[in-house]
Amino acid sequence: MKPIQIIGQPGCGKTTLIVEIIKQLLKKNIKVGTIKHSAHDHELDKPGKDSYLHRTAGAAPVSMITKNMAAIYLPNKKDLSPQTLFEKYYTGVDIVLIEGWISGPYDKIEVWRNECGRLPLFYEIKNVKAFVHDGQCNPTDIGFAKKNCITLFKRSDLLQIADYLMKIVV
Repeated sequence: MKPIQIIGQPGCGKTTLIVEIIKQLLKKNIKVGTIKHSAHDHELDKPGKDSYLHRTAGAAPVSMITKNMAAIYLPNKKDLSPQTLFEKYYTGVDIVLIEGWISGPYDKIEVWRNECGRLPLFYEIKNVKAFVHDGQCNPTDIGFAKKNCITLFKRSDLLQIADYLMKIVV
């Protein structure tokens, strides 16, 4: 099992694409896990709730279990990364999609939309293997992608994107 990073500028449709890819992979009986990486510091728990109070009192880890779901809140330490999480908790899946973590070491698929008004990240980011775009790309961007062996997909090519993912994680 090898993780794939889904990267892109803010508002370019990373989450929407991941959700659609998950649905395509599940149709093929592929077990999918995801990790959302955020560069921003924000509270994951609900302030005032029991698990939050346990954590802020100093307990670590703190778990919450319901009839249908479980969550483990871990303090983020220097050695905790998406990689350490998937190595420990994602052993039962066929593919892990990591949304974000631009600096991560894995193969990346960039999602891009013209309306974001920014250049693609593949000019600066290593390991971009595919570029999913809205069909309104600048010819210079397309030329750069082709020259650097970056596979191109239109946003609507969900089945082809899912097939491509399975080829690169094997």
